[in-house]
Amino acid sequence: MCIYGLIVLFVIGPFHIFNFFYLLAGLFLFLVCHFYQTLKKKMQPKLFRCLIIFFFILVSVFVITEERIISFAQKDCKEDADYLIVLGSGMNEDGPSNDFKARLDSAYAYLLENKDTVVICTGAKGPYEPVSEAQGGRDYLLKKGIEKSRILLEDQSYNTVQNIRNSKALIEKKTDPLTQTIVIVSSDYHLFRASLLAKREGFKDVSCKGGHGIWILLPQYYTREFFALGKELLYR
Repeated sequence: MCIYGLIVLFVIGPFHIFNFFYLLAGLFLFLVCHFYQTLKKKMQPKLFRCLIIFFFILVSVFVITEERIISFAQKDCKEDADYLIVLGSGMNEDGPSNDFKARLDSAYAYLLENKDTVVICTGAKGPYEPVSEAQGGRDYLLKKGIEKSRILLEDQSYNTVQNIRNSKALIEKKTDPLTQTIVIVSSDYHLFRASLLAKREGFKDVSCKGGHGIWILLPQYYTREFFALGKELLYR
């Protein structure tokens, strides 16, 4: 886990606190294993057993949740959707981040096959981004040959809830969003949570299409998604 944590920091940098998760988790487990016998002797037997049980419950919840997230990403999206909502994921000086590019390529493939679908590119401009994620997404799709008339911009959102809520407001200017077929495009690990949030915002006919990012970072992203999903369920 420590070795993988170092790989994560090398590939995507220390710019998010969760990027240290695997490194810190590995160090913690190493210390627990090293001092296991000492802890077992010094702790009350009941307390020690409770901690072991809690640990296995947490692992079970994690495994079950991850199974749902992974299996959801394998589902096919609907064809001929009215709107395709692409969730933003970071802009670099030279264009979309690898994660965002994977989402945009997935959206591009869908738009080629479904000529009447309108795409909404979402995402505001972060403090270290040259342009908004929405604008960067639009520019990328324009260069790939998607007509400007098929692209809408939503450049005021900073998280998934705002992405979906503001996209819904854009659709409301043209028609009733609750009667429209929606396909959300995001990274595979993000689709389950995005679908839940879209339905919570009132969308009735929602499916999702994934973009495949860098494979070596998938354990990092899927683990982070477990905690992000828990946060959404507990605090919203």
